Amino acid sequence: MNKTKNSRLSIFLVIPTIRSLDFLKEWDVEFKDCQIVIVEDHEKKEISIPSIPSQTIHHFSWTDIENDFGEKGWIFPRKNAGIRSYGFWKAFEMGADVIVTMDDDCYPTGTDFVQTHLENLSFKAPGDWFPTYPDPKFMFTRGFPYKMRNQMPVVVSHGLWSGVVDLDAKTLVKFPKLNLPPYPPIRQFVPQRFYFPMCSMNLAFKRKATPLMYFPLMGESKDGTRWGYDRFDDIWAGIFVKKIVDHLGWSVVNGSPFVLHKAASDRLGNVRKERRGLAVNEWLWKRVDEVKLTKRTAAECYLELAEKLRLPKRRYFMKLRSAMIIWAQLFMKTTLS
Repeated sequence: MNKTKNSRLSIFLVIPTIRSLDFLKEWDVEFKDCQIVIVEDHEKKEISIPSIPSQTIHHFSWTDIENDFGEKGWIFPRKNAGIRSYGFWKAFEMGADVIVTMDDDCYPTGTDFVQTHLENLSFKAPGDWFPTYPDPKFMFTRGFPYKMRNQMPVVVSHGLWSGVVDLDAKTLVKFPKLNLPPYPPIRQFVPQRFYFPMCSMNLAFKRKATPLMYFPLMGESKDGTRWGYDRFDDIWAGIFVKKIVDHLGWSVVNGSPFVLHKAASDRLGNVRKERRGLAVNEWLWKRVDEVKLTKRTAAECYLELAEKLRLPKRRYFMKLRSAMIIWAQLFMKTTLS
């Protein structure tokens, strides 16, 4: 993707929500060139959408998931932000070139939020060498080999946060007044064969990376049964993303743009939600790292990972594998480029 002008690309902004969307008014004209996809985490549409500058706004709820997916609609979690994966699929289906996603408690720290994500996605990461100076304009300092500077296309832009940064719930409880200022502009390439904690509150990716962006079963199932895990949907998705991105010779950018995060969730409640997933988080990335990928497309790699990943023979993990396979198969006969 060598175009960064908003008008030349089909840009979709996906927001999962259970609450007021008035925060969008704070973004002024930032999303004027975007189509906005609201995935309301309720059975039916209950939330009013403010009038803001945009190309158009699409509003979905559980009912739309059932209409689109029928019996397979269970793969999208309920009462969890991982329901945004449905929004990714809808954006992809409607022809998105770039998909941006953010949470409903994120506010602007400046201008050019969308444009910075697009610039990140226009880069190619260096191979074998690590840039030591993260200024977006002067990344390649003296001695950096020219032939190593533009090797791997960036397909994921991982934006960061000010205010309440994305710490685990136990840490946030210890810092009830946490309100960090934004960093200066920063751009880092996540090195090959290194994993990173992917946060979905400020994230963008290219169309061809959409098959990697399934957020695992968390919160509740469509019949109200708890899956047993919560708040690791984006983290575990990020492990799968990075494994396949590395295999395909792609790259991830981390840094700007920043959002101001005014955390709306309950910190003590989040401690409880995170507790059971902590142990899994210690071994899951190692199991993913064991998998030998052989395929050459994102969807095929995701399917291969789902089939080969060594998981416990427990109900949750059997359902997770099935959900990942169903997700991958959605993209097997679709246009990714």
